[in-house]
Amino acid sequence: MSEARTKPVIRKRFPWGWAVLMVLGVVALVATWAQRTAPVSLSVTRPTVLKAGARNPVHAASGYLVARHRATLSSKVLGRVAWLGAEEGSRVVKGQVLARLEATDLEAGRLQTAANLGQAELDLQRGEALAREGVLDRASLDRLRSSVTVLKAQLAHQDALLENMVLRAPFTGTVTQKLSEVGETVAPGSAGGANAINAILVLADFDSLEVEVSEGGIAKLRKGMPAEIRVDALENDPKGQVLRGMLREIYPTSNRQKAVVTVRVAFQDRHPLLVPDMGAKVTFLGDPVAKDQLLLGREQVVKGGSVWVLQEGRAAQKPVKILGENPLGYAVEGLAPDEPLLVVPADFKLEPGRAVKVKER
Repeated sequence: MSEARTKPVIRKRFPWGWAVLMVLGVVALVATWAQRTAPVSLSVTRPTVLKAGARNPVHAASGYLVARHRATLSSKVLGRVAWLGAEEGSRVVKGQVLARLEATDLEAGRLQTAANLGQAELDLQRGEALAREGVLDRASLDRLRSSVTVLKAQLAHQDALLENMVLRAPFTGTVTQKLSEVGETVAPGSAGGANAINAILVLADFDSLEVEVSEGGIAKLRKGMPAEIRVDALENDPKGQVLRGMLREIYPTSNRQKAVVTVRVAFQDRHPLLVPDMGAKVTFLGDPVAKDQLLLGREQVVKGGSVWVLQEGRAAQKPVKILGENPLGYAVEGLAPDEPLLVVPADFKLEPGRAVKVKER
C-alpha cells in the first residue's frame, strides 16, 4: 500500500451557521438603532395663560342640579281625580288650579244648605217686620237670626270642603312629574318630598335651580365666593359651556357615613335647557391674580420639576419653578407663553434629543 493512501484527507468547511447568526445580529442592531433614532410622532400644546385680574381657581367639585323650591303635591282629603290641568313640562303660576277631585256629594250638600239659608233669610225679614209691629216677640226674632248665622257657618264650612277638593300651585314653576291619572284615588301624603304616597304632581321652580355638591374640604370655601359651572349636558353648547355662579350656602350639617358637607352653588347665568338632576362640575374661584400666570396640567410636569419641550425638532427637558397648585394643575414660571410643549403618553419613555415629528391634532 502506498504512502498517499495511508494519509487521511482533511477538508475544512466554511462556518455558514455562525455567519448567518452574525448577519442576523447586525440586522437586529441596525433595526434597534434605527427605531431608537427614528422621529417619534407627538402632539404639541401651549401653556394656559391666566391673565392678570382673572380669578385663580382654588377648588373643584362635582354635583347635580337641584331646585331650591320643589314640592310633591297631594290632595288634602281622600278622593278620586276628576280632572287634571297639567302635564309634565307644563309651566304654571302660583294659585293656578292643577287638579280637581270628584265632589258631587259635597256640591249637593252645599246646594241644600244654600237653599235653607235663603229660606231662613226670608223668614228673618218677615220676623223683623212683625217685630216692628209688635206681633213677634224678641225671643222668636233672636231664634230666626241665630238660624241664619248657623246656616251661613255651615255654608262656609262646605265651601272649605269643596276647596279641599281642588289642588292649586303653591308657587310658580314647572311640572316635572305626573304621579296620578284621572280616575285614580289619591290620599293626603303621610310623608313629604319624594316619599309622598298617592301624590298627584311634582312641581319645581326652575328659576331656583342650584348645583348641590358634597364637599369634604370646606376650608378653601367661603360663602359668596364666585364659581364657574360646567353642565355636562351643555358641553357642546357655546353659550352654556361655562356659566357663572356663586356659593350660596354651606349647610351646617355633615354626612356621617361620607364625612362630607353639602354645598349649594346658585346660578348667576341662566340657561333655558337646565333641568333638575343634570350633572355639573363646579370650579370655585379665589382672589384675582396680580400678573399673568402660566398654568400646566399635572401630567405635563415631570417628576423633579421639568417639562418636555420641542427645540429645533428634538425633545428636550426644561426645568420650571412651581408657584402653586390649583384644580387646573400647577402655576409655574420659567416658560414662555408660546412655548411648544410635548404631549407625552404616560407609558412612553422619551429620551432627550429624540427627533420629534409633530402630530396633526
